Amino acid sequence: MDGMRSPFRIIEGGLKREDLSSIAPATKEERRSPHELEGWIFTSLGVLCFSLSFVSARLALRGFDPFFIALARGAGAGTIAFLCAVLGKYPIPTGKQVLRLCLAAVGIVFIFPVLTAVALQSAPASHAATVAAILPLLTAVFGVWRKHEPVPVLFWIIAAAGTAVVAWYLISRSGGIELQQADLLIVLACVACSYGYAEGGLLAQEMGGWRAICWMLVFSGPVALVLFIIYLIARRPLHPVESPSAWFGLAYQVLVSQFIGFALYYRGLGRGGVARMSQVQQFQSVLAVLAAGLILGEQIDVQLWVVLGLLLAAVVAARWAMGATRVIDKG
Repeated sequence: MDGMRSPFRIIEGGLKREDLSSIAPATKEERRSPHELEGWIFTSLGVLCFSLSFVSARLALRGFDPFFIALARGAGAGTIAFLCAVLGKYPIPTGKQVLRLCLAAVGIVFIFPVLTAVALQSAPASHAATVAAILPLLTAVFGVWRKHEPVPVLFWIIAAAGTAVVAWYLISRSGGIELQQADLLIVLACVACSYGYAEGGLLAQEMGGWRAICWMLVFSGPVALVLFIIYLIARRPLHPVESPSAWFGLAYQVLVSQFIGFALYYRGLGRGGVARMSQVQQFQSVLAVLAAGLILGEQIDVQLWVVLGLLLAAVVAARWAMGATRVIDKG
């Protein structure tokens, strides 16, 4: 029974006691905290959960269409988040916060899952993960824009270089300046998702990281549930799905990618500090590419690894540029 109760302790602890304490950058006390190892473990598990999202979507597509997967993911995760909010008795956000949560949910809960699921019908999961490696840079750009934070020119140069790497990869893959439809869908999905991440990050500073995500799912859940019911009525008769891998992929999308992964990830941030633990996410795309090769048997070429390496270097350099500027300002 301990194994059954553990996820709920993770969720409740991250929601009630630890998220709000992880907003500020890591202090000396945080770095020396005996809970730091636990933070690394939980954050790494969360990133591992997210890194299998593209692979699980490809598995789900073996028996379900993209809209079924995306709407089931939003409706299922929204239902779970509603139960967490009720049981945890979380205070209802203000009207302005509700609007911002809904705008962020448009990208995270609807646009990103739908567009990526459609794109993954023709694009390999490894290719989608490589393009999505630009998400940290796009999120930083949206965060700077929304917060009106002054940043050095070097940051914008690095962000532009990272974008150029992705553009070069897409153009070289398509054999010309005209991109494939799947590529455009993935790029649009990343833009929408990065805005949702940036807005959610600002909201997390006000209400706590997990509460922001939980309420985001609560407010988007009814819309996803209504659309899901309408979809089921319009698509009758539904054909039975006998593929175990498709059911596994769908269950992973709902339970892990949209729910358990967040519980683990934010538990790690709360125990080890946001500034230190968030660095683990830089390896998410690499893990996703490895998973595509091992689970789906996709062939991983050298060009893809070069692009991943350049993007990881760009993410690290962008973080360094921002950190160096803050040190200079404080000095």
